[in-house]
Amino acid sequence: MEKTVHCKCKTGCRSRRCTCLKNNEPCDEGCKCTGCENPLNGVNVEELSVCAVQNISKYKKLSEAELEREYELPCECEEVPLKKLLKGHTCRKCGELFWYSLCWNDIVDDSHTWHCEICNQCRDWREWHCEICNKCTYGLSLPCQHCDREGYLFM
Repeated sequence: MEKTVHCKCKTGCRSRRCTCLKNNEPCDEGCKCTGCENPLNGVNVEELSVCAVQNISKYKKLSEAELEREYELPCECEEVPLKKLLKGHTCRKCGELFWYSLCWNDIVDDSHTWHCEICNQCRDWREWHCEICNKCTYGLSLPCQHCDREGYLFM
């Protein structure tokens, strides 16, 4: 994947104010940042789900033994090492896509869960992000519980 942005941070690239970090990318030689401490530097973000990238500090605390530990998929068809689930794994038997949510510390079914990049939180499939109040809300056919906006928008 080709890098889409380059930052010019003067504060070390530690917060989501850094355009690279905001776009889930490490800084590179094209950036003009000073004292860069982007936590995504040295991480192959293409091998991780958005949830894992946005929870990079939890990911970095995982040991090699934890990454190799096998988990039984909720479909019960097979066991898969955590490192595969951090990107996403399609079950060879039933064809369902599963991934490990670092937000929930659990294996989730991709058809029932999504990760809101704005709220930085995994969500139930029945939730949606309201562009008016900038919060996630429950109920696909209900108005936003925060601002009463009608309808829904998927991010």
